[in-house]
Amino acid sequence: MPSPLARCPLNLILFDKVVEKAILPDDDPRATHVREVLRLKVGDAFEVAVANGPRGKATLLENCSKGMSLGFAWEQAVRNDLFPIRLLLGLPRPQTARKILEQAAALGAGAIDFFGADKGEPSYANSKLWTTDEWKRHLTRGVEQAFCSFIPVVRHWRNLEAVLDDLSQSDERLALDLYEADAPLSADAAIGKESVSLALGPESGWSPRERDLLREAEFTLLHLGDRVLRQETACLTALGVLAQPWW
Repeated sequence: MPSPLARCPLNLILFDKVVEKAILPDDDPRATHVREVLRLKVGDAFEVAVANGPRGKATLLENCSKGMSLGFAWEQAVRNDLFPIRLLLGLPRPQTARKILEQAAALGAGAIDFFGADKGEPSYANSKLWTTDEWKRHLTRGVEQAFCSFIPVVRHWRNLEAVLDDLSQSDERLALDLYEADAPLSADAAIGKESVSLALGPESGWSPRERDLLREAEFTLLHLGDRVLRQETACLTALGVLAQPWW
């Protein structure tokens, strides 16, 4: 059965390091993608990048007994194109986390921090998403879709207090809250700021204790209107709004 990667058209394919030549085994999902989705022949080229490094082009040199032989030509310029936006998220259910990982990586979030929320479900942390490398694959897919190479940092924290203690003093601090926010989120909140930390609770929302912690940490509570949104919808909408000053 083809891998999920093979069924998903990508704009570039990531590799681990800069090399001049490499052989992709036939059972490597990247080889499957080149063969079954891109349908490339010997002599054809496709877009590649090194994770957190340069982009370039790979040329299919030959199909040999060991797999797919590739030659690489790399660009010299490397620019980190992630936005200085740090997402602080109450740990969501695994299917929600998968969507956020892929799409936040595609949109260019600089970091994604998950924390155990008062109203969250602790068992979500034991999902195979987190106990295996599956979470890394979702990040990679988002970056490849965006035609980029830099991958957001992902961290986990025991609770909201722990992640708040780790914040930079220079961050603009914002939190989404449907019930106690006084103003809507807008791109103006990020204009002229060095970096932004955006906090979102789990789908069940913030506890009163967590709201107190956010206010004590000088977070401004903002909203996205009157509609009740899923966590991934609110997260990605807010990320798109805040990223505008860096576009």
